[in-house]
This record gives sequence, C-alpha cells and structure tokens, in this order.
Amino acid sequence: MPVVDLSGVRLRYGNGPEILRGTDLVLTRGSFHFLTGSSGAGKSSLLGLLYLTMHPTAGAVRLFGVDIGTEPRRRLPDVRRRIGVVFQDFRLLAHLSAFDNVALPLRIVGTREDQVRANVRELLAWVGLGDHLQALPSTLSGGQQQRLAIARAVIAQPDLLIADEPTGSVDDSSAYRLMRLFDELHKMGTTVLIATHNRALVQAFGHPELHLEDGVLKLASMNEHG
Repeated sequence: MPVVDLSGVRLRYGNGPEILRGTDLVLTRGSFHFLTGSSGAGKSSLLGLLYLTMHPTAGAVRLFGVDIGTEPRRRLPDVRRRIGVVFQDFRLLAHLSAFDNVALPLRIVGTREDQVRANVRELLAWVGLGDHLQALPSTLSGGQQQRLAIARAVIAQPDLLIADEPTGSVDDSSAYRLMRLFDELHKMGTTVLIATHNRALVQAFGHPELHLEDGVLKLASMNEHG
C-alpha cells in the first residue's frame, strides 16, 4: 500500500489559473524524493495537500490507504499525526523552550512525561542541540532553529516526512548537515519528500527528483535541470 497516492489531482485558488493540472503521484514506504520547480510552480501547494491544510479542486488524495475526500473529518487527525512537516519559516513557538517545542507533539497524544523527557533529550542530542534544551528559539541561529524544527517534526516517528525548502535559510555547511539528518531518517524507513531550489543538494545526494512545471508533475531524468 503506497504512503501517498494522488490520482488526477487538480488545484486552483478561486477563479485563478490551475496550480496543479491532473497530478498523479505515488510514494512508497521508505522512499526519498526531491520536489523541484520554479518559484510559484505549486510546490508548497502540493505539500499542503499532503499535510491536509489544502483540498484538491478535483481528483483523489489517498494517504496510507485512506481516501482523504471521503474519510470522516473526525478521523483525519489520526492521519495527520502520521505526518511530520518541516516548514520553510520553522513555525516554532517563540514562548516555548527548545525542549518544550519538541515535546509538544508527544504531549498532545498523551505520552507519559518520563518517556517525553527521555525521547526529547535523546533526539535533541542527535540533532546537535543537547546543550540548548532550555533555549528559546529567538536565541538560536538559523541552522539551529531549523534542526529544532526537524526534531519537532520527527519526534513522534512519522511515517511520512515532508519539508518545504528546509535549507533555504542556512549556509551550505548547515544545509549538508540537515540533509544528512534527513538521510538518516530515510534509512530508518521514513518516507521523505523535500521541496528545494538547491540544485547542488539534489545532485549531491542523488535521490529521485520530481519536477513541477506548468502544473504538471514528472519524474526528472538524471541529466535534466543541469
């Protein structure tokens, strides 16, 4: 059963032009893909469909075998909890410490506090923030905030991780370090989809590339786009 299965998906805002035109996409368990395309091509909109913050104008969106269009709304939070998201603008909670930002998804689902403490400490150490447990996001560098956002996204061990330009605000060294974190998650069995403009990263890590252009999604060949 695919983790993601989009069939004939179309999307437009109001009476504007179609952002997606008949998109088909299947992501299998444990796969890793880059999502590329020019600014305004619809990458963030496609990710929004996968995180259930947007709904298609037409077509079917199935996540983990669940048809999002026909599933009762009360059951959608269960689907969403299986998805980790890293936003381009981090979306960290400014009034919470690094520890409490990462702990939030576990606390929402009622994880015992002793497990929360152990899991959060271990993960923050893994992403290189073990010495910043009580730091507020505003005191961290851009790269540290991004690693914190990644930790929050993966603390609940999601089946699907999607990231929107996760390296867009960090230097090259930090970008490669973040990518290695994503690679490690992928090796653990998480399905990963990363939207990026960074051609060097796409070429360096060699995962399949899905290219979005003129509302159409296609698998790019190794020689396309430089």
